[in-house]
Amino acid sequence: MRCPEQESRMEILENRINEFIDKLTLDNQNGVALRRTYNKISKVLTSNEKVEYIALQKKLFFNIFPDAIVLTNRRIIIMHFGVFGTVDLWDVIWRELADAKLYLGIFRAKIHLSTSKGNKEIDWLLKEPASKAYGILQEQEERTAEERRQRSIEETRAAAGGVVINSSPVGQTEAGATNQNSVAALKQLKEMLDAGLITQGEFEAKRQAILSRF
Repeated sequence: MRCPEQESRMEILENRINEFIDKLTLDNQNGVALRRTYNKISKVLTSNEKVEYIALQKKLFFNIFPDAIVLTNRRIIIMHFGVFGTVDLWDVIWRELADAKLYLGIFRAKIHLSTSKGNKEIDWLLKEPASKAYGILQEQEERTAEERRQRSIEETRAAAGGVVINSSPVGQTEAGATNQNSVAALKQLKEMLDAGLITQGEFEAKRQAILSRF
């Protein structure tokens, strides 16, 4: 049996969910389908993960169980509803997103995602929900790119200023040590480029900066 305090917390949570669903229905989305999607996705959310937006498919025919793209503060999730109530989930964390594109057709829209797990898309979206979801995707893409850039700067700086331990003679010149540090920094920079942590433009700019120290 729940105590009054638990009942109060549950009521507050339910009201917040209802407000969230009501807000999404203003984008001409079906409230019943939104609630079904929210209830399904809430069962797989991690600790402190919350849903930020849901965009549902709206096909011209047979739209009882529409697929959806769900954006949380941690992941991008595409939900596919199958027969007999089965649900197939595809998801990536935000830092695995490389690019997002929005295609607006005459009646519907499509979102295409390029990620480290491959490409994925969802079509038959209403234009307004698709546009709002795309806006969130763009913001997160920019934030992730900035995080990669800051990380690469810090790692390159650490590599360039790191201590080099080797069996070279004690009389090794300071210029030689600097060159060794720069070579190590260039090597790490190339590895970051190959891993997709920085762009080609960022690689070239940092490479020129390191080479100028030789």
